[in-house]
Amino acid sequence: MDIRYLESLICVSEMGSIAKAARIQHLTAAAVGQRIAILEDHFETPLLNRHSRNAVPTHACTLLVPLAREIVSKFREMEKALDPAEISGQFRLGTIPTVLTGILPGTIRKLAKVAPKLALEIKPGTSETLYSELYERKLDAAILALPPHQIPDRFLSTIIREEPLALLSKKGAGQGIRKKLEKNPYISFDSRSWAGNGAVNYLKDNNIDIEPFYELDALEPIEKLVAEGMGVSLVPLWPDLNLNAKQLQCEVIRGKKYARKIALISENDPTRQGVVQLLEKNLGGE
Repeated sequence: MDIRYLESLICVSEMGSIAKAARIQHLTAAAVGQRIAILEDHFETPLLNRHSRNAVPTHACTLLVPLAREIVSKFREMEKALDPAEISGQFRLGTIPTVLTGILPGTIRKLAKVAPKLALEIKPGTSETLYSELYERKLDAAILALPPHQIPDRFLSTIIREEPLALLSKKGAGQGIRKKLEKNPYISFDSRSWAGNGAVNYLKDNNIDIEPFYELDALEPIEKLVAEGMGVSLVPLWPDLNLNAKQLQCEVIRGKKYARKIALISENDPTRQGVVQLLEKNLGGE
């Protein structure tokens, strides 16, 4: 049996859709459906309930998928045993938006040269969502804001970037960080998120009691609002922030306590560490 049939079964069960699995595997929906049908003939049992819009795994499928994952993993180990220097196969990487646009493009270009057989599946999301999907083994690795809690031993974590907290304001908004925060509308960067903890802690430590005029969960819109004179904001210095914009002022706040730490977190899986190490080596740059 072709190992790729099992890969398609795993992908469909995770995505809940033959069409989505086909896009991920760069196949037609008909080709993926045919692979599943061959497996159903082999095991003489339905593996998907196709009565709804989604492809819902049957009980038999839920029993087979964990074993299929083990088989695929062992098969990849066999490939590496014959050619340990070869980096290939699919790798599911989650990333927060600012890394996706600011750091990852250069990394992808580098990986395409040094590991042309590696197929990166990129999943954007918030740090909290990506961590949850990593925990549920829906991702192989994720680049996200470091969680405020201890990471379980089953994961490996590497800090790849520290982004200091800064006050972003439009020129003429006033003098001094405190006065700017107290005298202008405050645009909050998602105070409930891990990435927003730095600003929350800074305001608390300095006894600055202000109510957000806006609260957004994305940094790029905050940059635009500040540039238009809609308020000031405490944000981490992300890679794509245009510090050369004439209408913007950026005042860095000292203290690692307030910095956003960007980490590459991965499952402690020896079969995937070659890819993780390659990512670490090539993150950022052109």
